Order: sequence, then C-alpha cells, then structure tokens
Amino acid sequence: MTKAKSKTALFTLYDQENAVAYARQLANLGWQLIATEETESLLKKNGLEVKNISEFLGTREMFPFPPTLHPKIELALTTDHGESIDLVYDTTYPVSEGNDVGGHTLLALAAKGRRIVIADKKDMERVIDNLQTCNNDIDPWLRQTLIDTAYIKISRHYYSLIQNMHDQVPFKIMPLLEGENPYQVPAYLLQTNVNDSLSIAHFEQVSGNLPCFTNMADFDSVLQTLCSLSQAFEHRYGKTPYIAIAAKHGNPCGLAVSWDDPSIATENALFGNPRAVWGGEVITNFPISGTLAENLFSSSKREQLLGSPAWMLDVIGAPDFDEKAIEILGARPERKLFKNESLTRPYLNSEGYSYRMVRGGVLRQPFPDYILDLTACAIDFPLPDSEYVDSLMIAWATAWSSNHGGNEIAIAKERKLLGAGGGPSTIDACYTAIMRAHACGHAVKDSVFAADAFFPYTDGPEELIKAGCICGVVPDGGKNAALIKECFTVSAVNVFYLPEQFRGFCRH
Repeated sequence: MTKAKSKTALFTLYDQENAVAYARQLANLGWQLIATEETESLLKKNGLEVKNISEFLGTREMFPFPPTLHPKIELALTTDHGESIDLVYDTTYPVSEGNDVGGHTLLALAAKGRRIVIADKKDMERVIDNLQTCNNDIDPWLRQTLIDTAYIKISRHYYSLIQNMHDQVPFKIMPLLEGENPYQVPAYLLQTNVNDSLSIAHFEQVSGNLPCFTNMADFDSVLQTLCSLSQAFEHRYGKTPYIAIAAKHGNPCGLAVSWDDPSIATENALFGNPRAVWGGEVITNFPISGTLAENLFSSSKREQLLGSPAWMLDVIGAPDFDEKAIEILGARPERKLFKNESLTRPYLNSEGYSYRMVRGGVLRQPFPDYILDLTACAIDFPLPDSEYVDSLMIAWATAWSSNHGGNEIAIAKERKLLGAGGGPSTIDACYTAIMRAHACGHAVKDSVFAADAFFPYTDGPEELIKAGCICGVVPDGGKNAALIKECFTVSAVNVFYLPEQFRGFCRH
C-alpha cells in the first residue's frame, strides 16, 4: 500500500503570536514545516522539526531578505511539479515599516495556485479546526474564502501605498477638489478598471474647475440610469432614442427621450423639475452643439416660472461638445464638462462584482445588470402602444436607479419623467412622486408608473390609481400579491409583474 504523501506548510511571519501552537497542531496532523529565518528559529527553539526555506530551495545565497520570490517557490505554489507547498501562513509587515513586496507576492502566488492561504492569524484556527474534522483536507468554501481574503488584503495594501505615496502610484489617479465635505481632503478618484471605456476615469474633462468627490459620485449614479435605459431601448427596438437626464445628487428629477430631436429630449428633461435640477447634473447620449448649450445655460421659460433663467448646472456629460458649446457652458468655471464618445452606446458593467467599503470590511455582490423586458411578463391585456412602452421604460430606469429613501416610485408620460419619490414606506414614495409631479405642473392623468419593489398593501396602488395612472411595472411578490393584483384589475390599470427576484434596490 502506497503511503500518502505528507503535506507541506510554509510559515513566514511578521506577527508570530501563537505561531508555535499552530505549527505544533499541523505537525501532529502529519504536516511538514518550512519557515523563513526568524520563524524557523522560533519553532526550533520550541522543539519543532522545521526546514529552513533555503534548505527547501536548495540554495544558500546570502540575501538580506527571505528568498520567497525564488522561482522554485512559484513552482511549488502554482503547479504540481516537484515538491509542492500546500499551505502558506503569511503575516506581512505593515506599510508603516515599508512595502512588503515579497510577503504580498507570496499571498498572490498561493491564491493563484488555490493553496490554503492564510493572511490573518485569526483564520489559522479555523483552518486547523477544519483540517481536524475533514481528514486533513479543507472545505472548498473555506478555501475560496481564504483566497478572497488574501486578495482583499493585497488590494488594501496597495491602496495604502497610494495614500502614503500619492505622487508615485501604480495606476491612474485623479485628484479631487475635496471629499463630500470641504474638510475631507485630500480626495482622489482611483481607476481600477482600465478596460471599461465608461469608467469615470475615462471621461475627458474639457472645461471647469477640479471636480469634487460629490460631483463624481453623483455623475456615476446618473450614468447608471443612462446605461440601464439605453440598454432597455436597445433590447426592445434594436436602437436607442435621444436620451437626456437631468438629476440632482445622482437622482433623476427630469428624464426624457425623443426619437426625432435631441432638443426636445433636453427641454423635457430640464423641465421635469426645473427647481430641483438647479446646481445638478445632466447627461446625454448625444453630442452638445452650441444651440443645445444655450438651452442648457439658461431659459426664458425658467425665468418666468422661477424668477431666474440660469440652470446653474454643475456637471454635464456627453459624447462630445463643439467649440461653441464649450465657450457657452465653460463660461462658468464651477461647471465641469466631461466627454466620452462611448456615451453614444452606453452599456451596463456586468462583469465581476461591485464592492462597498463598510467599517472593518467590504460588502461584495454581482453588478446589478437587469434590463427591463416586458415581453417576459405574462399579461392578459394588449401591449400598450410605443409611447406608453417608452414611458414605462423611463419610469422603470428612474425607479431602479434612484435613491430617495427606498421603495422608489416613478411616474412618466409622453416619453418624459413627471415625478419620482422614495420612502421609507411605499405609500410615502407614492405620495412624494405624485406631489412632485403636480408641483411642477404635470398632469398625472393617463400616466404610467414603476415601482422598484412589490407593494405590501393596497394603499400605494390606490393613490396611483386615484392620481390617474393607467399602466405600470412592478416586481411580483409579497403576501398580499393577490390583493394588489385585484386592486389594479378592478380599476382597469394594466400592470406588468416582473419576477420577484428582479427588484431595483440600489445604493443601500
């Protein structure tokens, strides 16, 4: 009977707390131990049999650092040729003491080879417990968790280097005027995906002062709305109309489309809520000409309504600006103009994951890439004509990408947004969306609506029906789903019910 090959663990530790106990537990499980100089000395002093990494490599060169970057280490960690290393326990030294290239490279190699990679001493106890209960093997989920942890640690290390050495950075960095508040300085935009042509760092600023953190965060949010709506039109028609979005703090307060004229889309977007958009953001999927720039700069109609003609927009994004447009809109230094030719065919980022930093950790999830497809809904009524379908898509894109407090509701009509609102409750969102539409002089009668979550009670639907909505789109689900459907059906409101897993929650 062939004796099972013993497994090998490599210890290279800045923090040696409990190292002896961990090594002894592995040795008792039959593991062979390798260690770098200082850790080897500690383990041998405590009676453990351990091989120096130089002995494992078969080299005795006198380097002033551990030979962890030797090609044989890469071979042992990423392939099955020769002697392999099955576990790496590597606690790197902090940035305050320098750039631990060797330690973080070792973690990266172990993760690449799908070894058991331990970057945090707290995880070592979990690994040993798992080895003891899984016949000296490790649960696949734990292995992947450890690999993810290693990659996060590597990423955080290099981000820390950027913070400490922001004049010498390994990838593109854009300084920002300030953070969300003036005291939050310095602030930066760091580019992490050079392949995404619509990443914020790929936009070229053609006019205006240095943007701040809030400018970029809000612009990224409204970009998401544009991409969602553009792809919904592309999916339904194989083409996209002229789209203009007017927003405040990244939430659309005006959104309109036109199949014929970009000036109509621009005008209807700005007057969706002409008071709210003051100092906000505009993004389009068409170039800005001198004529359009004049409309974006000021409006006599706005002066009649609100006493001031100026829109005072802070950020404008478009595929391009002509010279006259830059001259007109660039007259205000606080207005930042960003161009990116990829805005002519905006697309959602559907690769990989989205991350959100939280205290002491990171939240990770797949990117939200759902695109509205009304044909996937089972309906017992005729499909509305194209004007109503286009308005439904406008309401959907707004509700699915806004953050007014949760449970978003958006109302649209005649290919333009009338009003949008959020909770915290769904009924509050309905009240707010209707109130905003009325406050801006919009007639809600014969409009359409979208909700980013199912209705828990009939109070919200009843308000939308009372306001004059005749069609809608909403995720299915909830314990009162049958009651909600009956409420709409009795009132002759045609509703598309999406599969309940497709909700529009965002920016929690």
